[in-house]
Amino acid sequence: MLNVQQQVFLLAIEELDLAQVQRLLTDGLDPDFIDPEKGPAVSVWSDGLFKWWESVCDAYEAGQELSAAQKQQMLQVHLDILEELIQARANFHLWDAAECYGPLWDAASAACVPAVQRLLDQQVDPNTRDEEGNTILTSISDLFFDADFDQIDWTQALPEERETLELLRSRGAKMSKEVI
Repeated sequence: MLNVQQQVFLLAIEELDLAQVQRLLTDGLDPDFIDPEKGPAVSVWSDGLFKWWESVCDAYEAGQELSAAQKQQMLQVHLDILEELIQARANFHLWDAAECYGPLWDAASAACVPAVQRLLDQQVDPNTRDEEGNTILTSISDLFFDADFDQIDWTQALPEERETLELLRSRGAKMSKEVI
């Protein structure tokens, strides 16, 4: 069972309350705990990226693509919370049994290039495999395009999808068939 501080911390992450996240971490809260239902705090953070990605996708679908500045403005609080977690030395390799890959997979599946970059900078392994033996690159390529990375028709890709997959690849991510 979580203590009150841990419960408030998870709520602050979900509500994107940066000031509360900062206060709790400054007060010495250890971010490496696992909620039985929501998983680790880092996963609660990375799950929130999907709301940002959904807004970006909705704008594309409506024919009203967001500007880079608009996307950045919407994303900034997520990145600020990530930075706070990094400064608090959160374990980004920590996830529960329900998580296939953890925060890197979540960030990549939300096509969030800046978050993927920061997680890779934290040495999160881009070649983690799920229970089916799929790497993150294979899983995300399949999620976005129903194809492996080397078979993607890039004309069908949103810019964020392409940048995410190319970033993973440039930082050593391999397709499942390349990992022995």
